[in-house]
Amino acid sequence: MRRQTTVFDTLPASAPSLAILMALVALLAGAFHLPAQEGEPAQDQPAAGAVADTEIGLVEGSVFEAPAPPPVQINDSDPGDRPALFRPHPEAPPPIPHGIADFLPITRADNACVDCHWLEEKEEGLPTPIPGSHFIDYRNAPGTVRETIAGARWVCVSCHVPQTDNPLLVGNGLKPTPPPDE
Repeated sequence: MRRQTTVFDTLPASAPSLAILMALVALLAGAFHLPAQEGEPAQDQPAAGAVADTEIGLVEGSVFEAPAPPPVQINDSDPGDRPALFRPHPEAPPPIPHGIADFLPITRADNACVDCHWLEEKEEGLPTPIPGSHFIDYRNAPGTVRETIAGARWVCVSCHVPQTDNPLLVGNGLKPTPPPDE
């Protein structure tokens, strides 16, 4: 039986030796630090007009010393325990006001979101109905309203995210949009 030729068979015999030599040169080059030439800034000082690493980013101090954010607090509330949340802006998908851990994974075959939110209209004390936009396939048939949810809309958490009580990592001046009066 004949052995199949590989890419390594086409390399010259000296290729592994050359690779080892290049790795050694790179290693040795990194081990020796040459001092700055006269008139050049020292390595730990930014050049004139450059921005120091302590002035970059959203945290005070060096980007290399950024504090770790606090652990995420999972929203484990039950549906109906919290009020509907404001959208950050009019076109944003509304956040999910309840925990979703018991509903995961969300798939087309097993979608507890649709089980609760498949309503004709909003009624006091009931979940928010699935909006009409979710019945339009904007990719393949943008002018057609379907009888069922469009394929891309079945995985709700692709757009909707659960609310948490975590503090903001950075300041935010965005004012949420109140839900429309119905």
